[in-house]
Amino acid sequence: MHFSLRLLMTLLGLAVMGWMAYVTWYRQEQDRRTTFFVLAVLVVPMGFLEYRAQANERELGHAASLVAKRDVGVRCQGLLGNLVDIGSELGTVQFDAEGEPANVTHIKRDACKWARDYASGNHRVTLNHAVGVHVIAHEAIHLRGWTNEALTECYGMQHDAVVARALGASQTQAQRLADFYWRMVYPDMPDEYRMSEADCSNGGKYDLHKNSDIWP
Repeated sequence: MHFSLRLLMTLLGLAVMGWMAYVTWYRQEQDRRTTFFVLAVLVVPMGFLEYRAQANERELGHAASLVAKRDVGVRCQGLLGNLVDIGSELGTVQFDAEGEPANVTHIKRDACKWARDYASGNHRVTLNHAVGVHVIAHEAIHLRGWTNEALTECYGMQHDAVVARALGASQTQAQRLADFYWRMVYPDMPDEYRMSEADCSNGGKYDLHKNSDIWP
């Protein structure tokens, strides 16, 4: 099991509170009931939220791994990171000096929330769902080693249904979501994320399934 920095910080916080409880137990025994009640109120929700966050990241990581063709991880932005974030990218993958991708992608809080909502069983086709699922697919293509944004976007769209299926959607629901992204989101993407119709379309140069009429 992967222990993220966030989980380590949570455990450290729990250890500090445990130490405080220990000190209170021996120095102010009369207040111990109040102390442990306060600790329980703090620790139980924190532990539950952390457990749920880790479980959600594992589910998204599994979906990304199917696209990346290797075991990779997804890390969702925390509340504090979201408050201070000024970037526009919904996901990032780091590449080393040799051009090798990292084993994990970092996804913005909103995109993770949209993807988690879709994975919860709410498989309606909405703009947020389409973007959330696609961000996972797009970054997973980066994790496969592609750096060019236009090519990654084209390949990512063709894996949106794969991610949607991994998050519990039926084949019909997954394909409907992928089609929505292609028709409603892709045309408005910045220039560096788009290709010509001859390159990225059904039967186009970068169509991964030229013998199939299904697109994307």
